[in-house]
This record gives sequence, C-alpha cells and structure tokens, in this order.
Amino acid sequence: MKKKPKEKKSDEKPMNDALREIEKNIFSLKFYPVAVDEDSKNEAIANLLKIYGKENETVKQLILFMLHESISQYFEFKIAHVFDYFRAKNPQEDPAKLRIEVYRKMFNYNTSLEGIMEIISLLGRIGGNDAAKLLTYHYARACVAETELHVSLRNAIISALGESDSPYALSSLLTYANHTDNERTFQRLMAAISKWNDKLDKVMMKDSTRKKLQKEVAEVIKKEFGTSHYG
Repeated sequence: MKKKPKEKKSDEKPMNDALREIEKNIFSLKFYPVAVDEDSKNEAIANLLKIYGKENETVKQLILFMLHESISQYFEFKIAHVFDYFRAKNPQEDPAKLRIEVYRKMFNYNTSLEGIMEIISLLGRIGGNDAAKLLTYHYARACVAETELHVSLRNAIISALGESDSPYALSSLLTYANHTDNERTFQRLMAAISKWNDKLDKVMMKDSTRKKLQKEVAEVIKKEFGTSHYG
C-alpha cells in the first residue's frame, strides 16, 4: 500500500495574516485625523516599522507597494474631487458609493500634503535600499515642476534620504548635489548629507563602499564652501 505524500506546509495563512495586519495599520494611517486620533496613527506607524523589520521580503515589498500607492495621491492634487467628477468616471455607479468616494478624498490623510509628507518620512525610517529607491522614484517625479507642492515634496524626500540607513540613499543625495543648479535645493541636500557625515562610520556597509562615500562626501562639502557649488 502506497503511502500518501506529505502535504506541503502552506504559507498562505501566515501571508494572509500579515496582509490583514498591514492593511489594518495602513488604514489607521490613512484615516487620521477624522476616524482615528494621533495616538492610533502613531501606533500604526510603529506597527508598520515593526512588521517591516521582522518579516520576509515578500511582506516588505507589499508594505512598500501600499505606501507607494498612498504617496502617489499627489498626482491627483490638481483635481477637485467632487460628485460630478466621480459620476463622469463611473456613470453607472450607485450615487451613494460615489458620495463615499468624495468623502474619502476629502478626509483621507494621504490626500493632503502633510499626510504624504509623513508617509515619505516613514520611508526614511524604514531604511534599506528598497525604501530608498522608492523615495528616489518619487523625487524624480517631484522634479518635473517648481510649484510649492513639488518643492515641498522634494524637501521632504531629501530629509527622508538623510534619515535613511541605506548607502543608496547617500549615493543619491551626492548625485543630486553634484548636478543641481538650484541653490536652495543644494542647501537642503547638504543638510541631509551632513547628517550622513555624522553617522557614516556607524551604518553597516562594505568598507570599500564606506571609503568611496566618505571621499565623495568630503568633495561635496568642499564645494559647499567654495564660491559656487557647480561649474
């Protein structure tokens, strides 16, 4: 009599549990300040940091995906989210559901500049090259215009890259500093690079990478004290 093959242990339940926990905390973050208070919002951020720190790469990528989706709301900041806008997009939809869409856009934290800036700051606290790359993705898109919105987003991203522990974050800051012609942006970059200069010996990375970055930081700092930072 043949033995039944052993059933493979399913990873589906732990993954579903992790997904529910992530979604719960993302929702708490997004629903501030109307549906949750500041303590609940801060607890959600702490939980996301904890989950990201202990889970596998799949879960980490899922968190970054959801944060990216939340940040990307700034692409719609030119739009007035009124009932007629949603009705034009979905003419067959129940009017009650369309009104809910309006309320979400009105009250969700990530449909405001301050909300998106806090999520950007969270990416800096998460650290790692993946989160740093997501920050530089949004930095590139915030460079397409010189509106108050785009300047504020760029400044928030620069600050987050300065808080990161990712060597890629520092490398990106150095690249931006070496190529910008905007003096105000350069000063923002230098403030973030200075934070890195203070912690460069402590952040984990290859010795060869550390030496390379230390040299590049020294060169950029030298430019700051020259008559011009470019040319």
